[in-house]
Amino acid sequence: MLEIRNLHVSYGAISAVRGVDLDIAVGEIVALVGANGAGKTTVARAIAGLLPYQGEIRYAGRLLKPNSAERNLRLGVALVPEGRGILSSMTVGENLLMGLYTRIDRDQAAADLADVQSRFPILAERRDTMASLLSGGEQQMLAIARALLSKPKLLLLDEPSLGLAPKMTDFVFEMVLRLRDEGLTVLLVEQKARQALKIAGRAYLMETGRVLTSGPARELLEDHVLANAFLGAGASKA
Repeated sequence: MLEIRNLHVSYGAISAVRGVDLDIAVGEIVALVGANGAGKTTVARAIAGLLPYQGEIRYAGRLLKPNSAERNLRLGVALVPEGRGILSSMTVGENLLMGLYTRIDRDQAAADLADVQSRFPILAERRDTMASLLSGGEQQMLAIARALLSKPKLLLLDEPSLGLAPKMTDFVFEMVLRLRDEGLTVLLVEQKARQALKIAGRAYLMETGRVLTSGPARELLEDHVLANAFLGAGASKA
């Protein structure tokens, strides 16, 4: 589904991503893990079309273009950004409607909105509440629900557990598995590496803008030398 070759992204003179190759097959959960500042978020934002870059990103056989976020969204690539990216000055219901703005199938869109509110009943209960008043976990649910309403085929989840309590983190990861079982393909960008590796099929470990190693997630998880060196003590508690 997704093929990345020799991806380079810079912020001015700073090279954030250097020569990354990455592949995702249909129906996979692929984890992109590494320490803060490794370049994981930059890769996700480049795939979503939010950044200029060099190299090739192909999605479903199409060559994507830099800075083409709306086109990528219409093609089926949706990003749930780090920090959730909800519209805090709007209500929950208005945020959900923003997830439908690229849809032209109005009847199905209305059905999908009802389905999402059934999947996340707290959002239906609080649809008239300002998004800024939701808890961190509720805001993450809202961000994921809004992305799902665009009917993505590839969902990019950037640090979905950030700032969440352990119980809510477990809920988010269980939801990722359910979405995969429903046919969605997921790129999971996470600092909680061990927890991400437990649900992913394959994984890429990044360090300072490069892919250090990749392979079956279980093998990376069970490689004690690699885990101790790069997944960190904090990750071992995830």
